[in-house]
Amino acid sequence: MLLNLLIVWAALLLVLLIFAIGGPGKGGALTLAYFMGLSLIHVPGVLPFLAGVSLGDLEVTEIGFEMTIFGMAAFVLGAVLASWNDRRSVAENGAQLRWRAQAFEHLGWRSVRFGAVAYFVLVPLSFGVPSLTSIVAASATLLILGLWLGVYGAAVAADPLRTFVMLALMPLLPLATLVTGGILGYGIYWVLSVVAFLFVISRRRVWFYIASPIAVFLGLSLFVTYMGQRAGIRDLVWEKHAGIVDRLERISTIATDFQLLDLASPPQAEALDERLNQNWIVGTAVRRHEGGWSYLAHGATVTPWAFIPRVVWPDKPDIAGGGDIVSEFTGIRFASGTSVGAGQVLEFYVNFGTLGVLVGFFALGLTLIRLDRGIMLALTTVDTRGLLLRAMPGLTLLQPGGNLVEILVACVAAYVGARLVLSLRLFRIETTARATQRAV
Repeated sequence: MLLNLLIVWAALLLVLLIFAIGGPGKGGALTLAYFMGLSLIHVPGVLPFLAGVSLGDLEVTEIGFEMTIFGMAAFVLGAVLASWNDRRSVAENGAQLRWRAQAFEHLGWRSVRFGAVAYFVLVPLSFGVPSLTSIVAASATLLILGLWLGVYGAAVAADPLRTFVMLALMPLLPLATLVTGGILGYGIYWVLSVVAFLFVISRRRVWFYIASPIAVFLGLSLFVTYMGQRAGIRDLVWEKHAGIVDRLERISTIATDFQLLDLASPPQAEALDERLNQNWIVGTAVRRHEGGWSYLAHGATVTPWAFIPRVVWPDKPDIAGGGDIVSEFTGIRFASGTSVGAGQVLEFYVNFGTLGVLVGFFALGLTLIRLDRGIMLALTTVDTRGLLLRAMPGLTLLQPGGNLVEILVACVAAYVGARLVLSLRLFRIETTARATQRAV
């Protein structure tokens, strides 16, 4: 059954690429990045079972993966229908294209600096200030948007060297999140979003198809190696609060002790099952509900009062974490300090059952592709306002393993942050664009 579901997954990816993403320049970075991020936490975990490694309850994993495929199918359907319904296009002009690419590239590097300062400097400083942390953290998406614009400028200029330099910078993203927080996942999602953006604007996609199997193999090899070093890295970052040099030295063991992926290796298989197999959690929730041992939440996991800023309501109750949600609907208990995300498949299901999964993912696919089309139109028409108001909230939605309420709150905060950035005139391109146009 798992093999058949894996074939369906591959078919859904193909449909998404052909009928939703479409040709170069039409958009789809958010949509593709979300689909690949969702796949990352559900697909690799089934591979050890296919390799014959005995891990846990195979039936539970099959149930969870089947529910995930239902969600993915609805997501792809929503994206395809929204793509067909959105026929907006703008004719390209050679000279205008050149100055626009250069202007956006300059703006991109400024955005990278703003985003890096927001994430690595302002976010730690904002802790303890009610409501400020959410807005500052959302402003950190400028880092990713800036990389998008840098890639855009290099790709439009058809400069393979600059494009290669941009791609060579990608490993710095997971390295940065490892050094600062001891967490690899955020950096990996950032890389996925940048690579997805480059894919949708690229006219030579054959290189992506050639490189993808190699990248997936090396990426999973990096993951299983990281899992072997994770406890030591987090001990330095979380417990000992070691300096940057000590952290880098400890993280460097991932390179010196690098292991190639071996699905027949029990430790590596367990690593994939532990972190990249959300299916067993989903499957447990489905079986528990169908057995009459748990109830549907009917939207209770997304509490309306969570959207009230803490600066307005200082005594606002804390939002339940992913581990609390998972434990409530699966009966699984996690050790103190264990980081667990509920994920959208589980949360849509525990709220409204299979219908919730279908409707929820359909809405996500439709929303993301609409944002993607708007982003590409904004790039074409040099609409920095429209670009920012779509990209910043859209990037916060790329958390397929997160909790819905936290993601939605972050999306609202990102919109507020985008408005703030615009009001401070930090995201402007007019002057640079005109200067470049005159140079052409």
